[in-house]
Amino acid sequence: MMSFSSEREPPWFFPYIESYYHLFLDIKFAKFDSSSERLYFSLDLDFQGFEGLLFFIYKSRPNKIEFDIIDHKEDLIHSVKNLYIDLNPNQSAASLDFIIIPFGYFREDNKFTPTIRCGNIESSYQLFLWSPSTLFKNIKSIIKIANKYNELIPLDDYKGIYFTFDNSFKGNKTEYLFNLINLLCRFDNTPGIESMVLNIKSLISKSNEFLFELTQKEIPIEMQNLLKELDRLKFNIDSLSKEEIFNWLDNLIDFYSKPD
Repeated sequence: MMSFSSEREPPWFFPYIESYYHLFLDIKFAKFDSSSERLYFSLDLDFQGFEGLLFFIYKSRPNKIEFDIIDHKEDLIHSVKNLYIDLNPNQSAASLDFIIIPFGYFREDNKFTPTIRCGNIESSYQLFLWSPSTLFKNIKSIIKIANKYNELIPLDDYKGIYFTFDNSFKGNKTEYLFNLINLLCRFDNTPGIESMVLNIKSLISKSNEFLFELTQKEIPIEMQNLLKELDRLKFNIDSLSKEEIFNWLDNLIDFYSKPD
């Protein structure tokens, strides 16, 4: 069960990401030129007390999906530019589901401040977070604990408005990123969605590069072996078809998800 304080429906990508910790920015725009065909904006993501990778995804129009990944060092502000949504004729207001999936680690003293920049156009947002349900197993059944989106209430001090995450919200393990890429490969086959092959290839290359930077820290030998395999995939990415990338990722996920 999901609960929203607003009347908005759950984000369009929710069935694919309910197993990931993620943030959902419900963004609204108002008082823009109703004759405009496209609305451009940027988003400043000020994460403090987090280190890792930030994946984001949104729909710029019904058949077009935009996504990318950001390498986030602690206490940096990332300005995600060249974001846009296509507008319907004579549309006087618009809304957007902007989903952020963190892969990495939050400190206890974390802070998050999103800032929308869209010129003179009015904008507002609500911020929700999702923590995957905990599974409890016994001999006869698996009981899934009901879960819901929780709206975060902004805090305010002399530095301005910000949000914090408690221990119930965590960054996803970095190896889960490749499950997400595999999921995007499957989603690319959905009728009515423009091809995402080039964007998926770019995402794989960026992910490999960013993850190798994270390996400067001590990591388990299993992860080192996985990263070597991903390095091979990186150098072959341009010569592979979507199906070959899909199969390669499937094999890696299957092999490294098996218990010892």
